[in-house]
Amino acid sequence: MSTTSLIDLLPAAARLAPETPEQVALALDEALRTARKVVVFSTGHGIPPIGDTSERMLLDLSAFNQVEIDPVRKVARIGGAVQWHQLVAAAGRHGLTAPFGSASSVGVTGYMMGGGIGFMSRHLGLGCSAIRAATLVTPEGHIRRIDAGSDPDLFWALRGGGGGFGVITELEIDLTPVPQMAGGVLGWGIEEAGQVLERWSEWTADAPDDVTTAVRLVHPPEGPALTVVVVTAPREAEDLAGLIAPLTDLKPVLNTVRNTSPESFMAEYTDPEIDPDTPPDAYEHVMLDRLPAEACQAAAEFAQPLTGCGAMMIELRHLGGALGRPSSRGGALDRIDGEFSLFMIGPQDGAVAMAHAGDVLSDFGRGRTYFNFMTERTGRQTAYPPETIERLADLYEAVDPEGLLDHPHPISRIASEISVEAVGGPVPV
Repeated sequence: MSTTSLIDLLPAAARLAPETPEQVALALDEALRTARKVVVFSTGHGIPPIGDTSERMLLDLSAFNQVEIDPVRKVARIGGAVQWHQLVAAAGRHGLTAPFGSASSVGVTGYMMGGGIGFMSRHLGLGCSAIRAATLVTPEGHIRRIDAGSDPDLFWALRGGGGGFGVITELEIDLTPVPQMAGGVLGWGIEEAGQVLERWSEWTADAPDDVTTAVRLVHPPEGPALTVVVVTAPREAEDLAGLIAPLTDLKPVLNTVRNTSPESFMAEYTDPEIDPDTPPDAYEHVMLDRLPAEACQAAAEFAQPLTGCGAMMIELRHLGGALGRPSSRGGALDRIDGEFSLFMIGPQDGAVAMAHAGDVLSDFGRGRTYFNFMTERTGRQTAYPPETIERLADLYEAVDPEGLLDHPHPISRIASEISVEAVGGPVPV
């Protein structure tokens, strides 16, 4: 879909589309003068959780879409509205890549503010760990370069803290050489879901740190329901094929694993776009610590066409690897505390059944969430430990004392202070 069409549907008291950091500062000054909250967007992916925007100022950053690659220093300078397909393509021309996500049109900045988990995360780590510096327009209208030397506290918050501390007009990001990449999907019928999940769960226990996989139990609009394993690694296809032999021994009816590149893989396997012309979907998400046989069978049963929970997709991502190791640079989110991520999407009329499925499977975790998969207008308590929430709240109160910026997930010390509002889409990833 065109995310602009989603943005265009939103009512607002005012819409501004600045093209320079100075114009962003003027827009924020106007918002303060007129006592309007500000909603910042670029691609539209983060809009649904905001709720009613009719009395707020919408700040469209889509003009900040430049990409500059320094292949010698292995650094990218990108505008705050750059999407993943733009950065991956530009970096790829120099044999480099960034810790990219699973949706090509998602904004890099929003993705990284919430951490950033994608197709090669067990090898590349969290997206936010690659941030070197940011150009930030503060709510008071000051244009600042934020890095580890200029403001270590705010730099810490920008590395995975969820955003909301100002308007980011530019990021500097470390790039990584990827001389070789292989990836693709393995596919079976949905009736094989339980067997595949059990084999995959056992296999992940000893999977190399550079191999990233996810199981998706999907019900496409057309065609049969499928059990799919998505797999990538910075290896030759022949090498990867040997590693995933325990999975291919289950005789998939589809096997597209081959040598590829980040740009080609993202183009072929990007997540589906949100369609503004259809009713909003329901979502469920929770982090899991383990995936024993009973959890695999429960997930498989919830995915069955007639007797399941009605989800269009149930996804289980394998975490760990570089995601589980603290970043040497630190950050509000410097690692993921969990072995698997469970994410479900389906029609609103199946929301209750999906919530039940999420509750059942959450018994295999501790009720924690990953920020970019949080799907309600709520605080951040389930995504961060208490000490991180306290530090984020202190910084937020210092940089935005008027509460000018309206974020899908406000920064609050007390979860009960935040009104929980069901919404129809994911936050920016």
